[in-house]
Amino acid sequence: MKILTKIYYWLLSFLAVIGMIGYIAAVVVQVFSRTFLPVVPSWTEEAARYLFIYSVAVGAGVVSMKDEYARVDMFTSKFSAGFKKIYEIIVCTILILFDVYLAYYSMPKFVFLRFRMVSTAMQIPMQWINFSVLLFVILQAISYSIKIILLAFGTDTKDLLKSPEEETIGNYDVEEVVKS
Repeated sequence: MKILTKIYYWLLSFLAVIGMIGYIAAVVVQVFSRTFLPVVPSWTEEAARYLFIYSVAVGAGVVSMKDEYARVDMFTSKFSAGFKKIYEIIVCTILILFDVYLAYYSMPKFVFLRFRMVSTAMQIPMQWINFSVLLFVILQAISYSIKIILLAFGTDTKDLLKSPEEETIGNYDVEEVVKS
């Protein structure tokens, strides 16, 4: 399971990076053409927007795996390790239920549209753009499910997916840093 988790994490990270590289390339083309060319390609704005949306949708799975959403753990940091584990499982379960709810209601309203709609400049069917909402919640639910399974067997995804640089950088106790 640990190897599959790392492969899943690597694949999502790779796709998010590819999306961001495409986003940056589209913006560079836009800036270059506005500065040096007489005509600006109309597709660059839409391409940048859609690549950014998909990067965020794929990145949600990455962020969920490493537990990097903004959160206040002032109270939970004082709990015992066993209670923290149960608390994390309960929170992840609630988030999965919310993701399933969003997936269920986003499919007929956004993904499977009755009428054919296309984007203005690139003529892409809007179903492909709206699919990012469904992809977002599906990847997030998968990531939280993996996290629950690993927590149940005694492994935290933050520790499993930690890079060697993260083990030496950023693991300081705030009180010790303030005292020194």
